[in-house]
Amino acid sequence: MNLLRSSLKIFSGSITGSALQFLGIAYFARVLGPSSMGVFFLFQALLGMVAIPADFGLRGAVEKRISEGESQGRYLSSAILLKIPPVMIIVAGIFVFRPWINNYLGAEVAALLAIALILQEASQLTIVVLKGELRVGETAVLEVVRQATWLGVGGMLVSQGLGARALIYGLLAGLFLVFSWGCFKISVIPQYPSRGHASSLFNYGKYNAISSVGGYFYSWMDVAIIGLFLTQAHVGAYEVAWRITTVVILLSRSIATAVFPQFSEWSGEGAKNRIKDVIPQVLTPSLILVIPSFFGTVLFSKEILGLVFGVEYEIAWLALIILMFDQVTEAAQVVFGRSLQALDRPDLAARATAFGVILNLILNIILVSSFGITGAAIATMVASLFSGLILHFLYLSKIISIKIPYAELLWCVLAALCMTFLLVPIRWLVTVNSIIELLVVIALGTVLYMATILLSPSLRSSIFKHYNNVVGEN
Repeated sequence: MNLLRSSLKIFSGSITGSALQFLGIAYFARVLGPSSMGVFFLFQALLGMVAIPADFGLRGAVEKRISEGESQGRYLSSAILLKIPPVMIIVAGIFVFRPWINNYLGAEVAALLAIALILQEASQLTIVVLKGELRVGETAVLEVVRQATWLGVGGMLVSQGLGARALIYGLLAGLFLVFSWGCFKISVIPQYPSRGHASSLFNYGKYNAISSVGGYFYSWMDVAIIGLFLTQAHVGAYEVAWRITTVVILLSRSIATAVFPQFSEWSGEGAKNRIKDVIPQVLTPSLILVIPSFFGTVLFSKEILGLVFGVEYEIAWLALIILMFDQVTEAAQVVFGRSLQALDRPDLAARATAFGVILNLILNIILVSSFGITGAAIATMVASLFSGLILHFLYLSKIISIKIPYAELLWCVLAALCMTFLLVPIRWLVTVNSIIELLVVIALGTVLYMATILLSPSLRSSIFKHYNNVVGEN
């Protein structure tokens, strides 16, 4: 598997899917307002929460075991049998607690939550099977299908006056299409399950579940707590800010997604030196887009929120800056975390994540009640820095020696600072009053940053080398 080409395929699919999502959120945010958007975001948050016990880390375990190349069909059928009981129990619980759930979400959508859980678990299982088959690049189109369906169906139903329900129906339609398409694409055929294969999945999954908790936690727990202490409008504004920051980390996540099955295969072959050599090569690409995005957000956070989504979302301008800084640490963490899991040490990744989950929960409860959505952003940033970056790095460095490309990363920071210094006078002299003007300023900043990046001989050589590798294999 070509890691670069797989990463670029995933990135292309992710950036296309995120562009569709971004356009959808921008449109729906203006049409529905922050309160209705808050209902939808709370629905997604609760879906993420109930998905944790429903999956219990099995998705990661399936990807890991199938990528090892042995007994793939038996692992798949064993995983299906393991997933059915917890999903059914949680679905039953949703209907039992339906009045409370509807009251919390602000709409009568508990039954839709149960359907969404089933569709999500089924669709995600097909995706991890494809990844385990080392066909990571082929999963890129599924993200585009999901987002395009959400935007199309949601947009059509919003025009019919269904409000937040329209977005939920679009979400359900997208999950169903991903599941159908994924079933068509996978080549692993389920075989007779066994207790040994189920035990192997469970033993890996119980640690991977904690890492999964961390992923959902940082994505949704702060939203859930904001929903308890503040209003749905605050939920909508904060989640819009969060969604903006997730766009800049797409390349980092694409790289981490691509390296996992390959690292897993090398780990199974005892070729840890190959993993050690590749990690420094992927760290700089993981951070090269995130670093300038933070500096740009410091200058134009209010304009990004107000012009694109509406002035009522500007209340999250400081939270947006803090969350964008959080993505700088997250970009490195996703590489370290996935590397630990690929090296068959999900226990260490789980230990780091557990610390972050506890710290994030405590800080969210304290800071949201005192500082609102800004407090939620601070809690996420601090927890991510200590558990996501520092602990994952320390644990990984105990297994393999990690060479950090300090010179390249420092040059990226200097390039971002140069971009900022050149944009500051523009920020003072020109009032950005339209989306077109905002896009022009962002494009100018991008050109300035990339021009400075190319002044570095090592970065310039690396960029052209990667470009030639991709073009040469097409």
